[in-house]
Amino acid sequence: MEGYGCMEVVYDKSSEELSSSVLEALEELFELPQETKMKNVNPKPAHGYMGRLSVLPIHEGLGIEYATDREACEEFTKLMWPEGNPHFCEVVHSYAVMVAQLQKLVVRMLLESYGIRTDKYDAHSDSTTYLMRLLKYRRSKGETNLGFKGHTDKSFVSILHQNQVNGLEVRLNDGEWVYYQPSSSSSFAVIAGDVIMAWSNDRIKSCYHRVMVEGEEVRYAVGLFSFLTAIVETPEELVDEDHPLLYKPFYNQDLLDFYVKNNSQNKGDTNMVKAYCGTSML
Repeated sequence: MEGYGCMEVVYDKSSEELSSSVLEALEELFELPQETKMKNVNPKPAHGYMGRLSVLPIHEGLGIEYATDREACEEFTKLMWPEGNPHFCEVVHSYAVMVAQLQKLVVRMLLESYGIRTDKYDAHSDSTTYLMRLLKYRRSKGETNLGFKGHTDKSFVSILHQNQVNGLEVRLNDGEWVYYQPSSSSSFAVIAGDVIMAWSNDRIKSCYHRVMVEGEEVRYAVGLFSFLTAIVETPEELVDEDHPLLYKPFYNQDLLDFYVKNNSQNKGDTNMVKAYCGTSML
């Protein structure tokens, strides 16, 4: 994670059947009428329906906030299918719970590697909420291949899974873009967000990434994004003479609000968290 802000995890507790089922569920979801999908409204940025944007014409996405809670999945399902769709609800909820377990495992390993007390892991886990993004990229001949512009996530950690159509690209430190190609059907891309960058005192850099789709085959992907409700502050174990404190304490939601108010073509995403809560001005 420290080298690139991302890593691939082959998760042996993931079932191929569940991973396949959630991608099939996405196909069913995106076949719904446009007016139905647009009912997925959320005031938080990138939490509700996004689609048919002039700047991102091949991207479409919906969101389930608190996806690890069955009630949230039931409410979303009822919104999309008033007559009910218990299979869809069961699949997306089971998938969210499974990937959340992976996220917790990754975070625990990170804390242990930095020598951070286990009680801080418990506090971190208790304040974590999850947003599931259900994503589709459909490109017709002659259309742009830009599925989603380059950005960093405003989450702590994001975990992505896809169908057989590649598209995720990661920008390396030298500016080169490289394709992510999963090594197996049980592979997940774990991506560091701006929040973990601040929390880790820049030991882990947030991953700048985008989606570029070649060809006309439909790309489906599902992402689970973790956010913190408690105040985010760098653990004392990560601050010393060689690593002075770089970020002031902040709330994840306040960072999202700041991003919405200040995002523009003239302000790079990678500097957003430093501009918001850095201990020194950029």
